[in-house]
Amino acid sequence: MLTASVLERARESAESLMTDECTVVRPGEAVTDPNTGEVKPTSTQVYAGRCKVQTSGGLASENVEGSAAQTMGAVSLVWSLYIHFPFGTMLRNGDLVTVTKSANPELVGRRYRMISPQSEKSWATACRWNVKEDA
Repeated sequence: MLTASVLERARESAESLMTDECTVVRPGEAVTDPNTGEVKPTSTQVYAGRCKVQTSGGLASENVEGSAAQTMGAVSLVWSLYIHFPFGTMLRNGDLVTVTKSANPELVGRRYRMISPQSEKSWATACRWNVKEDA
């Protein structure tokens, strides 16, 4: 049987792999500047700390855009993107994640929209979220 101490060690182990850092903001209501009339979005930072950007296997999919002669069975890869956070991190669908530090310099500055949590686990060791790159 899995004990609380084993689960705690598993959570510590999962967090030790989270070597990236990020900030997460929650979009708010737009506000209008009374002087200029410009409408600007607002947001609130809800998390700053460790995370891990993860992809999961490329799924080959056939490109069906354009005519058959143009695509000729072109195959593109569709990657599932995830971001892992320490267990207990309270985030929501629609929150925006910006990677601020990573061993992979190509990730720094990338922004992702949180789509849905992967929370259907009895013995969860991390908060894992499906994300989509936010251009």
